[in-house]
Amino acid sequence: MVEQLFLKPISSSFMKTVPSLSVDMSGTIGNKTQHPLKQLLILPINTLDQFSIQAGHLKEDIVIDTPFDFHALPSGTVVQIGSAQLRLTFHCEPCSKIKHLTNIKKIVHQRGYHSQVLRAGSIKLGDKVEVLLERHEAIPYVFADRIKWYLDKYPTPILVSDLINAIGLSSSYCRAVPAVIRHRTDIDKKLILFKKNPVSYTHLR
Repeated sequence: MVEQLFLKPISSSFMKTVPSLSVDMSGTIGNKTQHPLKQLLILPINTLDQFSIQAGHLKEDIVIDTPFDFHALPSGTVVQIGSAQLRLTFHCEPCSKIKHLTNIKKIVHQRGYHSQVLRAGSIKLGDKVEVLLERHEAIPYVFADRIKWYLDKYPTPILVSDLINAIGLSSSYCRAVPAVIRHRTDIDKKLILFKKNPVSYTHLR
């Protein structure tokens, strides 16, 4: 069941508690623009209780209470909340921005689930969370695995900053790419460009 809802208004840096959200294929209407794979962050209330964190402080859009372990659902699972349908993409990566709230290492895989809108609709307080039979492609959580996943799908040279953006991570991860793929013989390293090359560079689709 939906316990709390938050809006991240375009004109404000503060989150706003609301009774309902309207979502379309670009995400929450009235929200700041979100990455296509990270349009809504869904957080089980168990995380807030376990780590003694106040709702909204993890920048979640939806706080839910379910009788099952929401974080245990596989990537690619489709859930219906209200009249909206959402594809679960990957767990939210804990970062230094929340280190004043809790131990980052302990909250890994419990910091919420990112999702992508599959069907527009409205989400209201008290709405049920239903897991549907439909399944989509799983997106890896591990950094190097996600790089491989993307390059396998789009085997075209891409600037490292665009690659990081495409897989839903912040630009700060660019510096780590050489180290995380160094021993990955299954990743075609020639596809990752660290300098713009007008001949081989293809813009993010």
